[in-house]
Amino acid sequence: MSGIVSKRASDIEPSITLSLNTKANALREAGEDVVGLAAGEPDFETPELIKAAGIKAIQEGKTRYTPAAGIVPLRKAVAEAYTGLLGSPYGWKEVVISHGAKHSIFNALYTMTDAGDEVMITTPYWVSYPEMVKLVGARPRIVELTAETGYKLTAERLKSEINSGRPRVLLLNSPNNPAGIVYSREEMEALGRLLLEEKIGIISDEIYEFLTYGGIKHYSPVKLVPGLKDISVVITGVSKSYAMTGWRIGFALAIEELSYRMGAYQAHATGCPNAISQWAALEALKSGADRREEMRAEFEKRRDMFGARLARIPAISFPQPEGAFYFLADVSELYGPCGVTGSGQFCEKLLNEKGLLLIPGGPFGCDNMVRFSFAAGEEQLNMALDRFERFVHDYL
Repeated sequence: MSGIVSKRASDIEPSITLSLNTKANALREAGEDVVGLAAGEPDFETPELIKAAGIKAIQEGKTRYTPAAGIVPLRKAVAEAYTGLLGSPYGWKEVVISHGAKHSIFNALYTMTDAGDEVMITTPYWVSYPEMVKLVGARPRIVELTAETGYKLTAERLKSEINSGRPRVLLLNSPNNPAGIVYSREEMEALGRLLLEEKIGIISDEIYEFLTYGGIKHYSPVKLVPGLKDISVVITGVSKSYAMTGWRIGFALAIEELSYRMGAYQAHATGCPNAISQWAALEALKSGADRREEMRAEFEKRRDMFGARLARIPAISFPQPEGAFYFLADVSELYGPCGVTGSGQFCEKLLNEKGLLLIPGGPFGCDNMVRFSFAAGEEQLNMALDRFERFVHDYL
């Protein structure tokens, strides 16, 4: 029926990553040998003690609706843990539990912006950021960063962008998906002080906070500039660090006025988070640190192995990931020899010719690049690199 789809919905771009995954699955079902490094989730099983907590919750009948903003024991545990991690006092009413960090970001965008407000997003960004901004009626303002600055926003660049048009909110992700960059203490503090001075809100996506390597530490802007607490939302959760992606539990931490509004919106939009998953997440916070560190250490070994091999392949370059579990490689020198004009065509050609599934950089705001995930076993990582090397050598 003509006109049945709203303009707002029409403006949302479909995910090219999903279409490539669909094609890869179709090839597998047809008997083709396909290796995929597309997954944005740990390949580890959820730790047994966390699974046991979920089972126990079912057995104890904890399967009914919970408060919209989450169960109080989990909100208290998050507040206590992050009061220590962020260095600012958070009460349990300043915590909202949601259906994953993505949901938490959406809630934050909805409650911090009005129609037409600008949300500043830096490249490379996570694919859903611009679309979520558009969904809440705000406008994404993309700030393109380059290898020259290590794909990081500097205070000088931020000041210039503010002077050319004042954004309502900065949406920042460190450790970063897809590039694996991590802002240093000095870099993050400089940004935080400028944001506080200019009274520009920040949504700080810190979902990969515990996955850093080589002695690099993650610094939250709120920890470095405590005054930011009044104009910020810190986003995190259990998906990445505790191998709990399918449990769908994320956290948002903000002042009580903002948390209350996020909880009120969530009550009408989705109701409460999954009750069973909340009790499992509580166990993760209480007892999962050792297993979390074991997984982080294994990711670091994979990063080192993968990076050493990737560095030997000609015609590509990449920033060394200091966090998360991705390599973002510039493959644009191969476009001409391959007969392609962008990352989507490149990944499709790679899948068709070598049975290797990677994620194109275009949806991340960097069409000259592709993303490799090293959240896979060593055997699979080596198989993928073998195929990528053969593909490159076919055209050079």
